[in-house]
Amino acid sequence: MNASLPRVLGHASRILTRPHFSPFKVFVDREYRTVVMLNPKVGTKTLRDGLARGVCRFRGWSDASQGRYWLLSNARNFPCAPVRDYWHAVRHADEYAIYAFVRNPYARVRSAWLDKLAFGHAAGYPRSVRRRVIGPLRRFARRRGLSGGAPASAVPFSTFLSYIEAEPAGRRDHHWDEQHAVLLMDDLRYTRVFHLETQFREGLTEIFGRIGFAPDWVDELAGLRRNESAKHVEPVFDADLARRAHAIYARDFAGLGYAEDSWRGL
Repeated sequence: MNASLPRVLGHASRILTRPHFSPFKVFVDREYRTVVMLNPKVGTKTLRDGLARGVCRFRGWSDASQGRYWLLSNARNFPCAPVRDYWHAVRHADEYAIYAFVRNPYARVRSAWLDKLAFGHAAGYPRSVRRRVIGPLRRFARRRGLSGGAPASAVPFSTFLSYIEAEPAGRRDHHWDEQHAVLLMDDLRYTRVFHLETQFREGLTEIFGRIGFAPDWVDELAGLRRNESAKHVEPVFDADLARRAHAIYARDFAGLGYAEDSWRGL
């Protein structure tokens, strides 16, 4: 037996069993040796839609996942590869180009709050928040004597940050966990990581060009990026909240190239 095989298999198994690994957040193209890791709150709607539309348009597929896992709506809306291709990609990662987009951690956690919690007390919370988040969060707020514990009350950004602070890194909801954890950066060797704010078009052009999507179509898609949580609200950060957020996401700030004072002007 190859002496390195147990190590490779162990590494592959570790990736596939990580809390944040999901085939619905990982695009694997075995033919073009390309992997794209989706990062919630970082252009995922555009990426997901672009990948699904692209494989149908440029490869002649009638279904984004070619009929695989047809009972699952996620597989109808996102190209899910055969199980053997995920296994191949993690076992032979050195043969693949691996890509992701990242975002300023201040902007990302602000966006998660706006999208999931800020207006739900009046407009209704998303189903995923109702099922998994709002109950524990309100109980947490009541125990700590924080605003947002009462039924139908607003959840302030400060309470949301306190809730995140109390959760273990790597085990939080993927919308507000560390990007290092969500993107499995301790286990994967990335070819390129693009900043959403300044490199989104460049990233789409490189990734989609690599897998055979037409440049003019990709350019059009890059201009359609949606940010549905960008509602008009007053700034949520002050110096103290920024200090706390910086402590929560210290690894992301240190490793992804965002400045500590970049909360100003958000």
